[in-house]
Amino acid sequence: MPFIRKVHKWVGLLIGIQVFLWLLSGLMISLLDPAKVSGQYQARPAQANTQNLPSGSLLEPQELAQDQLADALSIELGMNRGKPVYRVRHSDDVILLDAIDGSAIVTSQMNAESLARQDYSGDGAIASVTRGMAPDMETRNHKGEYWRVNFSDHVNTSLYISAVDGRILERRNDFWRVRDFFWMLHIMDYAGRDNFNNALLIGIALIVIWLGLSGLIMLFSSFTRYDFYFLNVFQAAKQRTVTLIDPEDGSARELKIRRGANLFLALSEQGTDLPSICGGGGDCGKCRVKLESANLPEPNPTEQGLLPKALRKQGFRLACQHHVAENLRLHLPNKS
Repeated sequence: MPFIRKVHKWVGLLIGIQVFLWLLSGLMISLLDPAKVSGQYQARPAQANTQNLPSGSLLEPQELAQDQLADALSIELGMNRGKPVYRVRHSDDVILLDAIDGSAIVTSQMNAESLARQDYSGDGAIASVTRGMAPDMETRNHKGEYWRVNFSDHVNTSLYISAVDGRILERRNDFWRVRDFFWMLHIMDYAGRDNFNNALLIGIALIVIWLGLSGLIMLFSSFTRYDFYFLNVFQAAKQRTVTLIDPEDGSARELKIRRGANLFLALSEQGTDLPSICGGGGDCGKCRVKLESANLPEPNPTEQGLLPKALRKQGFRLACQHHVAENLRLHLPNKS
């Protein structure tokens, strides 16, 4: 039982730290403005597409290059930057094909900058443009190449624009990055930051279950009949005489202690503090006293683990593990 109690204590501390992180991260997530996190407050209102498809000759889908249509999930005809295009969607990407000559359409760096200026309504200027490949930390829900357009505003806004069709994939800023950090702490996914079923979270859940079961086991071992004496007014009113024998000169001092009281706590309440590191928790084994009693209490499992057998035979017990059931004479430990 002492081993279970010790493990329970330290595991409880670790779980307590994680609970604090859950509370802190949940609070921070709730305080952040969703509009600022999403970056929509710096986006211009979307304009309705009034462009009509040209009436001229367009290629039929079957006339497009077959290697570009392989494994296509869908083919849609539409407009992109004033040109008729076929949007060919595959399982892992989207490509644009010119509907007039069938050539592939890509978004150049110049196109990306132009699209970013059209969308962005903040007070910053374009600071840099870089090319990358999704998925990464800020584009983890996308695939394919992108242009990252960074603006020089106070929240370090970045627009991620698809290098294929010019769609704005994500709007990121410092509000989103702060929220993403606390979201990581909240779900305990320190790698991908989006998996609720990660191994670490499952492990913590199992540890919490063990913590509850071990606490239940210790609950039954921690209570004795003496803890319930307060339910009986007449029993609670009865007192016992505890005689303290000073180890220095052998002098005796009597104390009146309520029947059923914990010996360690009762002595402390009356000014006699016994050595202890755990505060009476039954972990350190320091509060040793030598009892003189006709019915010497049997050592419990905690005392058997913390007191040598020779001391137990001499009548030594741990004050924190016993309750005052009868008059007692006990020898206090040496102050040295």
